[in-house]
Amino acid sequence: MDAVPQGRRRRDRLEAFNRKAIEDAAVAVLSARGRTGLTMDAVAAQAGLSKGSLYTYYRSKAELLESVKEASLQPLRDELAAILEGASPPREKLAAMVERFLGHFDAHRDFFRVLLWERELSAAYLQRRKSDKFRALVSRVSGVLAEGERLGLFKPLDSMKVAAMLLEACIAMNLERLQSEAPDPVQKDARLLAEVFLSGIALDPKPRSRSDLQRSSA
Repeated sequence: MDAVPQGRRRRDRLEAFNRKAIEDAAVAVLSARGRTGLTMDAVAAQAGLSKGSLYTYYRSKAELLESVKEASLQPLRDELAAILEGASPPREKLAAMVERFLGHFDAHRDFFRVLLWERELSAAYLQRRKSDKFRALVSRVSGVLAEGERLGLFKPLDSMKVAAMLLEACIAMNLERLQSEAPDPVQKDARLLAEVFLSGIALDPKPRSRSDLQRSSA
């Protein structure tokens, strides 16, 4: 196979550099001005490019925002895949996944809060269940749940449905955190979510009788 010409490599590096600068500029403008203040002129000025140069990379604001969102989410997808496909026990994998999920959104708080509050990408957000990338993550979580079931750690439930429920719970927790000016530490909310969710799927070796449950609730 022929090597990539040096000139092409330089152009590719320059394009990657400019796209990163534009995406960083869009996040800065969003964080400072919100959706209504996000214009292609403002992004071009923030990135130090002409508006014409900006349009050579992104044809519209919607295309730019989608690219920024994907650039932010892809590292999270990679990290979650590494956690879920690792060698840790199933319960530890799920707990680590929850903490990393919340931590990523916390680290990019300004950007995601603007997007969610302004509903700029609401249509794409509501369509996430149809996304191949979201379904791939659901499948990985399902695999961990199925492994836990085989080991006698989790109840025999529909692992795909439970996986989707867990991820939706993570998203709901992120929404709650993004709407708070002073959210609890990531680790605290991650422990809460993992404890509530995993306690609901952990297999109790000694199920309590109806009378035991009635006495405990009295």
